[in-house]
Parts: sequence; structure tokens; C-alpha cells
Amino acid sequence: MRRFIVGLGYVVHSPASVFGRERLEAGLRDEEWLPVVGSKGWVVFGRDQNILKREVEIRALLDAKVHMFLFPGGISRAEILEVVGANLAEICTVASARRPNVYWLRKDNVVSYEQRLNERLRRRK
Repeated sequence: MRRFIVGLGYVVHSPASVFGRERLEAGLRDEEWLPVVGSKGWVVFGRDQNILKREVEIRALLDAKVHMFLFPGGISRAEILEVVGANLAEICTVASARRPNVYWLRKDNVVSYEQRLNERLRRRK
């Protein structure tokens, strides 16, 4: 994904390029890296949907004011590239609005945390 986005002319920072491989291998908690990313206004792509289940990580995410885009679990590398390519304009629009949130990337759209929560609540009724 990094090469794909760089190929489109965007700057991409990997965890290793920001924090160093040794620090990553020693372990880097979300509460440590999220404030750094948030202070830079960077966008985060990831798969860790459990970040929204752990109170300390939710608090770190909210405090850092990060734009986080989560991929559907279990998708392949090719599918990740497809999802990013299909949604890149929306990702840029959402990120440049400077209203940090968590978003889910789907093949056909970008869904905010609130939208996803409302969808789940409607399904339960």
C-alpha cells in the first residue's frame, strides 16, 4: 500500500521510518505513537479494529485527534489497494476537513464511526 500511495504523489510515513525499527521491535503502545501522529495531522491506515474496544486506546485515539481509516478484517493486499484506490478522494476530503474520527473503508464508500454504530443499532432492532 505504501508504494501505491507514494506512486500517486503522496508522502507516506511508516512506523519504522518515524520511530525506528528497534523501538518498534521493543514494543510501541498506541498511547505512545498516536499523539505523535495526531500532532502531525497525519492519516492512519490500519486493521486493528480492537482499538475501539480498549478504553486506554480509545482515550489515546480521541486525545490525539487522529484520522484513522480501518480496513475490513481479513482482506488481501490486492483488496486493500482496491479499497484505497476506490476511496482515495473521500479519504482526502475527510482528512482535510480536520475533524478527526475513525472511519471504515469499504469497497464502495467510507463510513464514519457514528454511521457504523447507527447501522449496527438499526440491525439489532
